[in-house]
Amino acid sequence: MNENYTIVTICNRIPRESYYCLQEFENSTKDFYKMVIQSVDTPYQGLGDKPKFVYRAIKRGIIPTKYIIFTDCWDLVFVDTPEEIIEKYKDFNCDLVFSGERNCFPADLKEEYDKLPFTSSFKYLNSGFIVGETEALLATLEAMKVEEIPDDYWDEEKGHNVHFNDQFEYQKIFIQQPVKMVLDYSQTLSQTMHDVGWGDIDLTGNKIKNFETGAYPSTIHFNGSGKTNGLQEPILKKLGLR
Repeated sequence: MNENYTIVTICNRIPRESYYCLQEFENSTKDFYKMVIQSVDTPYQGLGDKPKFVYRAIKRGIIPTKYIIFTDCWDLVFVDTPEEIIEKYKDFNCDLVFSGERNCFPADLKEEYDKLPFTSSFKYLNSGFIVGETEALLATLEAMKVEEIPDDYWDEEKGHNVHFNDQFEYQKIFIQQPVKMVLDYSQTLSQTMHDVGWGDIDLTGNKIKNFETGAYPSTIHFNGSGKTNGLQEPILKKLGLR
């Protein structure tokens, strides 16, 4: 275990859908210690459990390191080492950095995010990649009142499951700023691939480059349409993961 940082991810099952890349995530992080959480206290029911499990793990000292790299694992791969990611994070001069993306999902707070001083088209919060001080994430989750997020449930009247989205909870708390939080507008730490096409990404150099911002991302997140836009396969091949 690294004494400085912990990579933390939530994985409740092995996905069988072909558009996921869990094995590639594993291969890209095989040399790094990571904490894979299946559940803490309660079985995994939905996205609302992700921040709950992380909160409980930090609160109990299961994640004791100064820094945390919290990441999705079904559709994300590492390009840089965790040490490089932490050094890049420090350049942001803040407590927590959240990934940015082009789509606001859910869209409830879109107008609020459109008012922020964004510097690129990747101006909406994505909760699939978070880097920062572990204590700052704990304070954020406490301010979020994470244990009060309802569990998913079946609505008899509407005849369907009601799901609670962790990304929306993070969107709301980001606006409140209980600690100093910023979005990765530059895609320096994580390149989100939803609504991204061939004209946005340069694969010709030694590393993958974002044309708009000039950044060389430390991770690639195939969120949303990034799973089916035709870029996943060539990117994974370039990284030697397929």
